[in-house]
Amino acid sequence: MISGVSMMNALVRAPGRWSRRAASVAWLALALLAMPAAAQSVYPTPEAAADAFGEALATSDPVALAKVLGPDHRQIVPGGVGQDDVYRFLAAWSRKHEVLADGERRAWLSVGDSGWTMPVPIVRVAQGWRFDPAAGKAEIARRAIGRNELNAIDTLRELHAAQIRYRDGVGQGRYADRLVSRPGALDGLYWPELPGYPAQAYGPDALAMGPEVPVADAYYGYRYKVLPARGGDGYWILAWPARYGHTGIGSFVIDARGELREADLGPATARRAATLQGTDVSFGTWNNITPQPIGAK
Repeated sequence: MISGVSMMNALVRAPGRWSRRAASVAWLALALLAMPAAAQSVYPTPEAAADAFGEALATSDPVALAKVLGPDHRQIVPGGVGQDDVYRFLAAWSRKHEVLADGERRAWLSVGDSGWTMPVPIVRVAQGWRFDPAAGKAEIARRAIGRNELNAIDTLRELHAAQIRYRDGVGQGRYADRLVSRPGALDGLYWPELPGYPAQAYGPDALAMGPEVPVADAYYGYRYKVLPARGGDGYWILAWPARYGHTGIGSFVIDARGELREADLGPATARRAATLQGTDVSFGTWNNITPQPIGAK
């Protein structure tokens, strides 16, 4: 964590903004790396390594891909990928690709015109240059955490806007006490669409946000809850990683004024989040986040 925005966030900040769908497509393209094991090739330059990867991918040659990426490539992204996703990746490759030096012993392959870089670095070894799948696995995990944290911040801003809609509508001046309304009530931001009911303040995504949602189903790796203020004239909404260190690191909170704060609650995040009250996040170890418009990266 760093002040303002976490260090994980910085890993995914690149010129141009990947949407949630586009980002997942990029990682799906990398699933092509799950090919049979083979001795890894070493190349005279990082550019030669990048070109070998591009050619192997374009020709759908599993043996060549395994030679480019080495026997540990299965650790990167297991599973398969649709051919349409391969075409999208290759289209980005054809528009632009280049090798970006990162010191004297490491380089990154940049693909497309959005600033995205392949998470598997090209490293210098005694005989030349090769891809480093082990480092790529760690980099993918870091980037996934960064995307989840950015999504959590955006989601809190969306929930803040939903609270305003609720207050000005069914809340009649009060804010919602919870994300999902209790059966037969309109005390949350979401309620089922039923004849005669008003429009929801927030959509069904709220069903995947609660503390009881399993880790695998948590909304982009985060859980949320409303911390009501006394009298219903204020609130805090808390977001914390469903699995600390895997789906996220930072915890975030937004208040009725739209002010965002962040904190690293450590390995005990889940237990601490369950007991937090509104006054607990209004001072102390929680740091302000610089305001940005929704979607700014």
